[in-house]
Amino acid sequence: MTRTLALVQWTLRPDRDDDAPPLTHRFRCLTLTDDDSECGAVSEPHTDPVDAQAWTFRHLRDHPEHTSYAEVIERPWVMWRGGRA
Repeated sequence: MTRTLALVQWTLRPDRDDDAPPLTHRFRCLTLTDDDSECGAVSEPHTDPVDAQAWTFRHLRDHPEHTSYAEVIERPWVMWRGGRA
């Protein structure tokens, strides 16, 4: 069996094509519980960061001691194949 391989340049870039998945925002609660583990509650993903932020206020209303959060942003990326290296 014989195989011929060529070096090819690849470029990684954010996927902004019309059919790309949307950039999404969510928040997760970082507050430590009595056993020193994170609360772990997580919002639904939202394309509008303000909608994701609103979840933190609802979570705080239900858990007044939960005051620490992290934003999780999911940004789609794509690899583009270029010419030979």
